Amino acid sequence: MKAGAIVTVVLTVVGLCAVVFAFVKNSSPYVTVAQAKESDRPSVHLAGDIDKSTVSVGRGTVSFVITDEQGATAHVVFAGPPPANMGEATKVVAIGAMKGEVFEAHKLLLKCPSKYESEDSPTS
Repeated sequence: MKAGAIVTVVLTVVGLCAVVFAFVKNSSPYVTVAQAKESDRPSVHLAGDIDKSTVSVGRGTVSFVITDEQGATAHVVFAGPPPANMGEATKVVAIGAMKGEVFEAHKLLLKCPSKYESEDSPTS
């Protein structure tokens, strides 16, 4: 093999390793409330249902209680303006970390009921 081909292969392998390392370092897993409380990761995805009665929009913050699939709850605080569809949202993925007993989110992904889904859930 020529020296140029060897250098190209080595650089390609090093580049791929760097991409994989960056991806793994910045990945953020989905967790339950219990796992979020135990996690020391700087960022996790906490998915669940929004308790509509707890939604509070303040000056530059949004707070609410989220209930995960196991029924555990956590108080979520998001520093920023409320997402446009916050009023219609039923489910949320809060991205952030637990700080004491509060989940501090730096991003909210909302799921609203689809106009294409029927109101009656299908039975099997």
